[in-house]
Amino acid sequence: MRNHKFEVVHYPNYVDDELIAGVSALAFASRSVERFLEHMTLPQFRVLTLIASSPERASRLAERAAVTPPSLTGILDGLVAKGWVERSDVDGDRRGVTLAITAKGQNAFDDARGATCGALEELLSHLDAKGRAKALQGLGLVQAALRNRSDARITA
Repeated sequence: MRNHKFEVVHYPNYVDDELIAGVSALAFASRSVERFLEHMTLPQFRVLTLIASSPERASRLAERAAVTPPSLTGILDGLVAKGWVERSDVDGDRRGVTLAITAKGQNAFDDARGATCGALEELLSHLDAKGRAKALQGLGLVQAALRNRSDARITA
């Protein structure tokens, strides 16, 4: 009979309870928000959010939208087919494509943004004013971290 020695192993690494709760909250909150998107998917909403803020080259958009390049192609094909985004060639770059939101796309985006803000507002209505303010501040910090990470990857 062998003598087995056991070690406690933490996968992937020890993660504190607050981080676990935060990940769970983001996962469930994103699903709550997604339910309010009637005519677009959450990935389409993310891509439109980036394009609406400024015209973007397709080559940089995948990283910023947190999708793979093949997935981005499919998302963009759908957005173009709906008339929400226009592709245009980049002068002097045979493979370069710039993306811009159309008026129809801006209307769809505005409707989706209103619906998703309404969903978040409904969710946050279950907190008192102080909790709501803290939640919005925390979400703002998460957005800043996402933007900083994306910018660091693009410039790397």
